[in-house]
Amino acid sequence: MTHFDSESRKYYHAPLMSGPAAVHRLEDPFAFAHAAGVHCGQAALAAMPRLQDRLAGDAVTVAYVVRGKLDQRQRPLLELEITGNPSLRCGRCLAPLDFALQLQSRVLLMHPGTALPEDDADPESPEWLEAGQELDLLELVEDEILLSLPLSVRHDEGNCSDGGGTGRTSGRDNPFSKLATLLGPK
Repeated sequence: MTHFDSESRKYYHAPLMSGPAAVHRLEDPFAFAHAAGVHCGQAALAAMPRLQDRLAGDAVTVAYVVRGKLDQRQRPLLELEITGNPSLRCGRCLAPLDFALQLQSRVLLMHPGTALPEDDADPESPEWLEAGQELDLLELVEDEILLSLPLSVRHDEGNCSDGGGTGRTSGRDNPFSKLATLLGPK
């Protein structure tokens, strides 16, 4: 953006500002891993669009820690720890449900176009990620949260807000009981 100073009419460029997105980026993830760097941060769930349909509220933040290191074969690796208490939507009654999030995962960094690791089929081997010159940590945190969520989130039996916990009602509270009177003998 170009500005002119009003008094002296000097021409200057405004410095680029680093916004909130710059806080959640690793400039060189491979150098970060080789240097055994540590990056701590907090991320708002509202900034994670792929999670929005699973959340009951987005006013929650999650804390994350990313540690760089080398594995036994000297390959760059990131270790992630993610903690938080997001409020998810119960699949049975649609009421909010607190979910304790305690994640630990490892991600092997690979340059784009590199062949898959030989131990890719081993369930104990770390996940791998193609990384370029910069890595968006918000996307990585969002991916790990999505992978950790259960397919169907529900309150414990008997704790749903529908009263019975099974999603079914009986007797006079049943909306279909009026249909039974219409189908009854005349």
